Amino acid sequence: MDKRDPHYSRKQAILAEVPEIRKLYGVDLRTQYYAYTIVALQLAAAYAVRDSWSGALALGFTIGPYLDAAVLCLIHEAAHFLVFSSPAANRLLGIFANTVLMIPLSEIFRQHHGMHHKNLGDEVLDVDVPSDFEIRVVGCSPLRKLIWLTFNMIILPARSLCKLPVHTDRFLVLNWVVSLGFGALTLFFSRQSFLYLLLSFLQSQGFHPANARQVQRHLFDGDDAKRIVDGPTTYSYYGWANLLTLNVGYHVEHHDFSHIPWTSLPKLRKLAGPKWYPEDKAYHQRGVWDVLNFVINPDISLADFAH
Repeated sequence: MDKRDPHYSRKQAILAEVPEIRKLYGVDLRTQYYAYTIVALQLAAAYAVRDSWSGALALGFTIGPYLDAAVLCLIHEAAHFLVFSSPAANRLLGIFANTVLMIPLSEIFRQHHGMHHKNLGDEVLDVDVPSDFEIRVVGCSPLRKLIWLTFNMIILPARSLCKLPVHTDRFLVLNWVVSLGFGALTLFFSRQSFLYLLLSFLQSQGFHPANARQVQRHLFDGDDAKRIVDGPTTYSYYGWANLLTLNVGYHVEHHDFSHIPWTSLPKLRKLAGPKWYPEDKAYHQRGVWDVLNFVINPDISLADFAH
């Protein structure tokens, strides 16, 4: 974190009041076992539907997106080097978890995600902010927002590549070879398994309850009680769904202290207290309504991601 980060001043003020928060910095090796478990479950599900088109469709629209959402959160944790002390080991874990997505994301995400933290809301440097073209085309139209969200997992990587350069090294090449190679092998082994993994990937950050986290993290939902007027537009969620997604709901906490692993974010909130992490500014649920509200609410547009 540096002074370009809009959360920088919050971090300094919190540390001045509660300096013992620094003791939470570090890594958590246990996260690797979560990664192994989630990948094993996704592979088991893909194998289970190898001869069933109906099974591939059913699981691809239900369980699969939640498993891939967990994979994306694991890649995020590894990108911050919060699993192992070794940067290389974190990158390899991210590549491993990325395998079941079949599309190489982890290394490009690692390179570009730091800019999201340092330049939150910047239309050029924050790859999570939709482009001017997207904002003009989609606007507030429910139908166009639905289409945009449905194909979000294709649009987001494409936007990232258009906005920022990519440094090529052996880890990036390995990421591409392993992910695309696994996808090709899956297609050869079973078209049904391939369909299941593809649907899981698209829906994990598409028009699906598993993607409620995206429309909560940095997007005002129209509830005036949660409106932020004197700080960065970042929101938290403290409910049970954090168990699957590595406490990604503690998003204000993560942006304030990105060197604290997911397992310690609840401790951070407890130490800092409600002055810095008030309950009334957080989302109280996470599910289909959040995604649906983004689509049908005429007062929400893609431009709100940039605020």
